[in-house]
Amino acid sequence: MMAFNEVVRLKGDDHQYQLSSELKLFTLSDLGFTKTRNGNFEFKRSLDPNSPYLKKSIKLKVMIKQDLKSFKLSVVDGSELKEVDIFSTDKYENERTQFDFLMDNFILRKVFIKS
Repeated sequence: MMAFNEVVRLKGDDHQYQLSSELKLFTLSDLGFTKTRNGNFEFKRSLDPNSPYLKKSIKLKVMIKQDLKSFKLSVVDGSELKEVDIFSTDKYENERTQFDFLMDNFILRKVFIKS
């Protein structure tokens, strides 16, 4: 399991992400984050644009620590155990488009800053 970080760059991605200093708790709820038993905030969403409910589809996973200072960000396979590089090949073009859409929304809502 990867550790919480203040800045994250996914394998193959040209950009890195960090939490916005303007992040608010209600924004996380509005965007579909759920609170875990540990008090952290979790977001999981399929990156399959055709069928977001398939169990085997590639997923975006975000976990924000309860203090809103650090987070985990990953793109994983259907089992949620293996990280997937959606940036280095055209095979995952649709998933990359969906990833960009979700991340752009997070940036717009002041969850993340992209650099």
